[in-house]
Amino acid sequence: MMNSPSSFPPWADKRWLDQGSGIVPNVSTGEIPRVVSRTSQALSEENRVSSRATLLVTLFAVAAASTAVAQEEEADNPFIDISVGETYTGQLVAGGDSLVDGSWFEMFLFAGDEGDTVRLTITSIDFNAHLFLADSLDTILETDDDSGGECNPHLTYVLPTSGRYIVYVTSTYRDRTGQYELSLQPGTVAPNSAKRCGGFFQANGVLGVGETIEGSLGPPDPKLGGSHYQIWELDVPMGDTVTVDFKSGQFDAFLVLYRGFATAIATNDDGGGACHARLVVAGSGSPLKAMLRTGKEDETGEFTLSMVSGALPMVEVSQCLGGQ
Repeated sequence: MMNSPSSFPPWADKRWLDQGSGIVPNVSTGEIPRVVSRTSQALSEENRVSSRATLLVTLFAVAAASTAVAQEEEADNPFIDISVGETYTGQLVAGGDSLVDGSWFEMFLFAGDEGDTVRLTITSIDFNAHLFLADSLDTILETDDDSGGECNPHLTYVLPTSGRYIVYVTSTYRDRTGQYELSLQPGTVAPNSAKRCGGFFQANGVLGVGETIEGSLGPPDPKLGGSHYQIWELDVPMGDTVTVDFKSGQFDAFLVLYRGFATAIATNDDGGGACHARLVVAGSGSPLKAMLRTGKEDETGEFTLSMVSGALPMVEVSQCLGGQ
């Protein structure tokens, strides 16, 4: 039983399947030759069978070539298809596509109708996710960073036209990697208030390599265990080693390092000498936050927070008697 013409490329006309037509397409272009030679009545049955067999082999070869091209184009497709109502689990990896600021990203494509309301949410505990929604011409329609709470972006959008839309999943800071979950759902959900994210804590700002911040710790800063604290996100390039120093001449500085959502991975009290805190940090692609707090309850005062490239030596003192 022959395959139906629909199983062949669009230019595979049914006429080619006629007994003894003698029409053989150009395999590379799919064009039908202008000159068509038909077999004469005198052609032997054996030759007619041979001609038909050759024709069918050619047609299947053309169909196979077309399928291979389609598969190659699919492999080169940078988009991941997603439909409204689906959730996708993915991974931002180093060496993939990146934005101009050096942050890695993945692109999704979905179809919607004019007037549809969709809600997009990215959830990750490995990096501070950022979300972009664009139309089919790659014009950014909406973006969000932390409206989903706990450093997760969330947005609700009414589609202006029927067609395809692009979703960018990326990180707020460069070189961040890790697992994430993208949810595309119908309807609306009220977003949380958008704030700068610092894990479960709200960050006061971002500290980069080579930067020094001067500030003060005390009211109205929040308290944890009776001590005032601040959170600063550390922008550490993946693979780099840096030293973070937290110094004060008015209180005993205490430093806590967090990775991901409020997961403490290191602490230091007097490693910088003279009651100053110091930590050596290696960038791994996951968000890093530093909690600055006082070593004793209700202490207040001015401080400096700095981050330099490389690993400086740790200085241990036997006892810190307070701010120096």
